[in-house]
Amino acid sequence: MEEVDYGDAERYVNDESIEIAWAMKAGERSNVHMNLIMRCDTRVLRLNKMQPEILKAFREIFPDMNVEKVTTAELKDGGMKEKWREFCELFKESVEDYSMGTLMRIEANKAYSPDNTVVVPRIIYLAIEMSRNVEGINENVKQQYIDHYNSLESL
Repeated sequence: MEEVDYGDAERYVNDESIEIAWAMKAGERSNVHMNLIMRCDTRVLRLNKMQPEILKAFREIFPDMNVEKVTTAELKDGGMKEKWREFCELFKESVEDYSMGTLMRIEANKAYSPDNTVVVPRIIYLAIEMSRNVEGINENVKQQYIDHYNSLESL
């Protein structure tokens, strides 16, 4: 196989307009998700047409993960990064934008905020939030979530 020359890496810079557009889109999606959590019975909420397959694969690969609070260590440390990469690649062909950076809440009982979010591939966000929904976690902590959301609104 022929090696591709991508040129001088020093010439590549981040396009600020693309970063701003991503941040705006991520903010919009998190607002939509917040509203869904506050207004729906999350136990029956479907976030993607592939939900059964995503949940099955997630719980096969991560059977004991407590999704009430997902730390960065559970996402990156001690071989977890590779385990997550393998999980993500299962959905490369079937979930649109599966690897797109997406804001995910760290703790289910809190709203989206700078100290309660992490950027993950979209498929990880879907797996965690779907699990929080069908396992009843989002429904059980809904009032705490709403209270936290309202406290942020008053700032």
